[in-house]
Amino acid sequence: MEVIRLDRVSLWRRTQEEFSYDLKKTVLSFLEGRYRKPARKLVLDQIDLTIEAGEKVGIIGSNGSGKSTLLKVISNILQPTSGKVWVRGSIAPLIELGAGFDHDLSVADNIILYGVMLGFSEAEMRWRSKSILEFAELEDYTSAPVKSLSSGMSARLGFAIATDVQPDILILDEVLSVGDQSFRNKCKQRIDRFWNTNTTVLLVSHDISSLRKSCQRVIWVDRGKIRMVGEATDVIKAYLQTVSPEDDLLKELEADEAAMLAEISLANQIEEEPDPEPEEPAAEEIEEEVVEPELPIAEWVIAPDEHSGKVTLSRIFIADEHKQPIQQVEFGKPFYVGLEYRVDEAVRDLRVGFCIQNEAGNILVEANTWNYLSPTGIVCHLGHHLIWAKIPAPLLIPGRYFIGYVGAYEEFVGHHHSLLKQLMAFDVLPIKVIPSAENRNQEIWFGGSLTFPPIEVSVD
Repeated sequence: MEVIRLDRVSLWRRTQEEFSYDLKKTVLSFLEGRYRKPARKLVLDQIDLTIEAGEKVGIIGSNGSGKSTLLKVISNILQPTSGKVWVRGSIAPLIELGAGFDHDLSVADNIILYGVMLGFSEAEMRWRSKSILEFAELEDYTSAPVKSLSSGMSARLGFAIATDVQPDILILDEVLSVGDQSFRNKCKQRIDRFWNTNTTVLLVSHDISSLRKSCQRVIWVDRGKIRMVGEATDVIKAYLQTVSPEDDLLKELEADEAAMLAEISLANQIEEEPDPEPEEPAAEEIEEEVVEPELPIAEWVIAPDEHSGKVTLSRIFIADEHKQPIQQVEFGKPFYVGLEYRVDEAVRDLRVGFCIQNEAGNILVEANTWNYLSPTGIVCHLGHHLIWAKIPAPLLIPGRYFIGYVGAYEEFVGHHHSLLKQLMAFDVLPIKVIPSAENRNQEIWFGGSLTFPPIEVSVD
């Protein structure tokens, strides 16, 4: 599914010569016959480009070739002079970290402002503020105005916000040089996380070796035009042959290509000499190997569905009793299931819900907003929403559980988005005792039960 499309996009930029002209100088030069129209520069020239959902795309080119301008057009920071840009989904541009902050507002207020500009709700950004401040290492500057921060601090704050909100599209322009070495390592680890999700990533970097390893496709931009688009190795090889024929990476690529051709040649020779057909094993010797698909643990970013309609489910995850994301649940403690979705068009009587299943496929918990919230209230409002469903404790006995399905349903209309399958797994960790003063040393007996409801037992 396409999430970015550019059709014949061009962009002209004014030069310093035009900026320096004033009315008086223009009139005098015209009367003296020396007037000439100020030059303009063609920065992007008839760009056609399509990016699919979930792609990891690198962009290379020399300085001044138009790479950053291309990203700014996609991010709607710059409007093209001609052509059309189409983008589907929320987008977080990390092009000029810290751009867009109100320098008179506090750090906390700017977190909310920045997130709302990216399309997220105020309530969600307030919830995310703690983790953003911790990652940016700015907990002591919560109430300080942004203008009191150094440029490095502002950049760290911008990076922390943009990468915390899980956008559909993440745009990176040489941003991994933020802060000291320790913080740069944190940035790299956080960026690596996006490679394991369905987030679409566009990355501009001069580290071509890294682009080759991490990107599926590479775009070569040259003097405002797309010179080449294709597999990372092919595009990088063509680029280096033009700009740096003696580059060590180019020699490595050529050596790898020669080795691959040799292997293909050897394989063809072997195919020309057919092996005798092996004897067929007896029926009782044949064993069918069943490979269970690996499920993500405790968090699942839901891939956009081109048939999803007005309501799009984007993420579901597990959190502790303080609403902080966790990987495992401790038996005896309540936990939350967080569900993110976005309403793009007016709906009515909306139901959003999920179920929890055990390993046998039994549904143990089925939570639906219809039972707890007004179906015509805030759940239907346009924009991004985050639902919290608190699972009481103790309820689930120790073991592995699955989010069996997630659905968004509009009464009288039909499903907008429904995933009737196991999406992710999480574990409830065993403990030896119930956390209470009366039976602190008593071992728990679960028997053959599926759940452990808080039943009060007494003797008269």
